[in-house]
Amino acid sequence: MLFKDNFYTIDSISKTENTIDYSIELNKDHSIFKGHFPGNPVTPGVAQMEIIKELLEISTEKNLHLTSMSSCKFLAILNPDKNNKVEILLKLTDTEDDTIKMSAVIKDDETVYLKMSGIYA
Repeated sequence: MLFKDNFYTIDSISKTENTIDYSIELNKDHSIFKGHFPGNPVTPGVAQMEIIKELLEISTEKNLHLTSMSSCKFLAILNPDKNNKVEILLKLTDTEDDTIKMSAVIKDDETVYLKMSGIYA
């Protein structure tokens, strides 16, 4: 895994039938924030998408890659200096062709940062 235990750590996991709720903490001192952006850190969108993929791999115990994305909306800036603890909700739907259809939300108590839907294989 590219980011787990380096860029972020998992604080807790809660599972129901088709939903997994992760609580994670971003490493606000990670070197990625020195370039994105100095003095005003922003969690890159591609990093948020990688975190979702890694958590999906943990949940399914499979190596996965994104095959299609039906939507991806970045709704707010995720600044680790202001809030480095977020919740990631994954909703999974099995498909007949052995792919995983999922929707994800990255949020905290007040703000939704990202909404994404896609298919992984």
